[in-house]
Amino acid sequence: MSSHAYATYWQRKRLQAGPVPHFPVRRWWPTDGLCDIERVYFEALRGATRLLDVDAGDLRMMKKFQAAGFAGQYDTQDIGSEYTYTFTDISEASGPYDAILCLDVIEHLQLEAGLALIARLIDLLGPGGVLILQTPNGRCIRNPLAWDMTHVQLYNLPDLWAYVKTFGVEATGYRIVFQPGPRIGLGRRVRGLFGQFVTTRLLGADYADNIALLVRKS
Repeated sequence: MSSHAYATYWQRKRLQAGPVPHFPVRRWWPTDGLCDIERVYFEALRGATRLLDVDAGDLRMMKKFQAAGFAGQYDTQDIGSEYTYTFTDISEASGPYDAILCLDVIEHLQLEAGLALIARLIDLLGPGGVLILQTPNGRCIRNPLAWDMTHVQLYNLPDLWAYVKTFGVEATGYRIVFQPGPRIGLGRRVRGLFGQFVTTRLLGADYADNIALLVRKS
């Protein structure tokens, strides 16, 4: 059995049986600047002097945050070869980091590897450091496993929140809705509200596409 998945299993169950916090909705849309949820991330990390971007991909987030005014050291890690990164393996990174980004990564890993990565990243944080963790919403009515053939594991927000809480950290969660732009028309908004009602009240699922946690190490 997975040690990371089961070592604190009943502690997580007790956390979820207690007062689980409200997870508000934030929004994402394609833009060269910062969309709604990316502004939340930027405010959490803007004062960092040392940041690690895990699986940095096409370096899009680095370019966005630096354009927005981030002036600290920006380290990148990725296993790909299409771009140049600071590290090719997470084992090469050494803390402490003031901020760590892990956006749309853990869904590509089997459960044990994904949870082990989260534990490793929390360990790399310095006191007061923040880990920004984002992944597809396992409760979304639109099956995230169908978005990308490399997606192998889904997470729901209360369970993921409880997992990180077992490390003695603070954690704030968000549900993220994808939309085409910063503003949507009245007709689309009405259809969206109707769809949200059907999805949550009648089907017991969620309409939010992604979930995010801002994990703060005390």
